[in-house]
Amino acid sequence: MVKVLQGKPVAEKLNKQTEQVVQDLKSIQCTPALAIVRIGDDDSSIAYESAAIKVMNQVGIEVSSLTFSTDTAHDVIFSAIDELNEDQNIHGILVMQPLPEGISRNEIAERIDPEKDIDGLTPSNLGKLVENNLTGLWPSTPKAVMELLEFYNIELKGADVCVIGSSPIVGKPLTILLLNAEATVSNCHVHTKDLKMYTRKADIVISATGSVHLITPEHIKEEAIVIDVGYGERDGEICGDVQYDKVEQKAAAITPVPGGVGPITTAVLAEQVVKAAWTFVTERKNN
Repeated sequence: MVKVLQGKPVAEKLNKQTEQVVQDLKSIQCTPALAIVRIGDDDSSIAYESAAIKVMNQVGIEVSSLTFSTDTAHDVIFSAIDELNEDQNIHGILVMQPLPEGISRNEIAERIDPEKDIDGLTPSNLGKLVENNLTGLWPSTPKAVMELLEFYNIELKGADVCVIGSSPIVGKPLTILLLNAEATVSNCHVHTKDLKMYTRKADIVISATGSVHLITPEHIKEEAIVIDVGYGERDGEICGDVQYDKVEQKAAAITPVPGGVGPITTAVLAEQVVKAAWTFVTERKNN
């Protein structure tokens, strides 16, 4: 029988650990604080922001939101980020995505202080990820996938893993994290000529494309582990990249959508806020 890899117990474990660290920080007069920046009114961004605020409140992290219309001058947005970088009472900055047309991810990434970059966007943190330098802040969704695999004791060393999706936010950093864990990784994308050739060989298939029901039973081998990072809607229902009701009959383990990687991602964000806060406290003491 297939094992359903629920995200809730993973998130609860992480949040409990984070809550304790928050209390430790508060005991030395440091209250971890997150600033969320959103440009526009994208529904998925609003939903994610609400989920993040709920988790931050739960673990004791202060959170504030800055919202800009899509026609706001870029200089105004960049100036606001600069101010957050300089504000010693703010330890983490989260810029909601997707960004509206006219503002590139690179422009935003290069503006954020790497030590406050809790979603791992900056070149500095991505470089640390490649180096497997644990002082870095990782992209939250890839780290959430790694937390899920660790929680359910899924062996990565020597495993054949196929990651579908090559975005700089999920696919690429996740591929690197898996390589750092000594997995053998194939990274596929929209231009891959024969996707099934790669997925059928994989012990673990991780899909992060946003293409609803891209992965069917024909894409996986018997007893594969299937991680669905996609998020979409079909016939009024939330679903992911994987044709869940059919793939679950063939897989050894599978994540649901919703309820899989999503809850862990917000828990990782909170975890990284307190990590950034500890860095701030340590540097303050050393100086």
